[in-house]
Amino acid sequence: MSHFPGFPIFDAASQLDEQVDEQGYASVREAIGALPVHQDKALRDLEVSLRYLTDYANVQGTYNRFRSEVQRFLSYLWVVAGRTLDQVDGEVVASYFDFLKNPPAVWVSPNIHSGFLDSQGRRVINPRWRPFTGQRSKGKRYTASPASLKSSRTALASYFRFLRQRKIMAEDPFLEVRRRDTKAKSNALLERQEASVRRYTDWQWSFIRQALEEAADADEAYERHLFIIVTMKSLFLRVSELAVRDVDGEPRIPAFSDFQKQVAGGEAFWSYYVFGKGDKGRTITCPDAYLDYLKRWRAYLGCSSPLPLPNESGPILPSARGGGLGARQVQRICEEGLMLAVQHMKDEGYFDEAAQLEAIASETHYLRHTGASQAIEAGADIRHISEELGHASAAFTEQIYVNADQARRRAAGRNRSI
Repeated sequence: MSHFPGFPIFDAASQLDEQVDEQGYASVREAIGALPVHQDKALRDLEVSLRYLTDYANVQGTYNRFRSEVQRFLSYLWVVAGRTLDQVDGEVVASYFDFLKNPPAVWVSPNIHSGFLDSQGRRVINPRWRPFTGQRSKGKRYTASPASLKSSRTALASYFRFLRQRKIMAEDPFLEVRRRDTKAKSNALLERQEASVRRYTDWQWSFIRQALEEAADADEAYERHLFIIVTMKSLFLRVSELAVRDVDGEPRIPAFSDFQKQVAGGEAFWSYYVFGKGDKGRTITCPDAYLDYLKRWRAYLGCSSPLPLPNESGPILPSARGGGLGARQVQRICEEGLMLAVQHMKDEGYFDEAAQLEAIASETHYLRHTGASQAIEAGADIRHISEELGHASAAFTEQIYVNADQARRRAAGRNRSI
């Protein structure tokens, strides 16, 4: 095949509203019409994917990353596999990742070209656009890096969740891949590794926190990013546990009254009540160091006291329309804050570290896992941490989280003499 058979699908974030209003652009619909796939289903794929990307249009870095990956996947699915989203299975996904590693030369351009151009008042396909960009040297073909493949998997995992929620997919195709490839070698799509928790390193977390503090000191617009990220990490929270959620048909808004001052052993401490997964409540002890961030957030909001008063009903994360923030908004703010840290790493020359953090920036559970892992490694009783995580048993927590014994074993192994 001597010519590129695909085409760009999604425009830049600044043009996305226009593209949605125009049902994906006439030029894109015409290009889809020339493909050997079910036309109505392909147009439905276009519509639902535009809706997915709209949720990220205000987060430039995340939008660009997710747009690029969804665009590549749909291009492969329609053009190469000849399928639509309702036909995606583990075999398609595994083949797609093989394709990502070494795409055909006609799919790669040495230069970046915008996907669409203005022509007579319309947005039209730019024929110079390609899904992949990379310089070839001495006849070598483009190859995807491990960090790039990991980033692709992260983006598609988010996309597939969205599609399952809207009944486009019945099952996560990654689950099928894992079932088929449980004994795959390290160079396979899904690498088999020693079980370990997905968490930030101590250096990564320190850098994230410092970057956000400096950003908030310089611009109060980042106060919310700092508070949410520190809170999720320090109190082992899921996104849904800081967001408005439906309980028995009524919205439950996390409020400052969920923070309580208590006394044990003659000493005062603060706790936070969480209405969490499975509609089960639990109480989490607030670290003393965390209270400074809570005070800082309340000062930004203009609250009447540094720490919450009894029965203070105001939402912890007030929205512009009143009430609290939804899960999608909390997720987006986390990603914005983490991408800010990624940019700071790049600015300071930590390019490899920035690529690693960017690949997992949308996986906010890393915050919860990091907080719990660090607490256990610092000597906290795993039974107490298990209760505050909301796990059914301490044995389950031990299976998932990196504990102090493993950390010491790794340190000893790394320090062995040669």
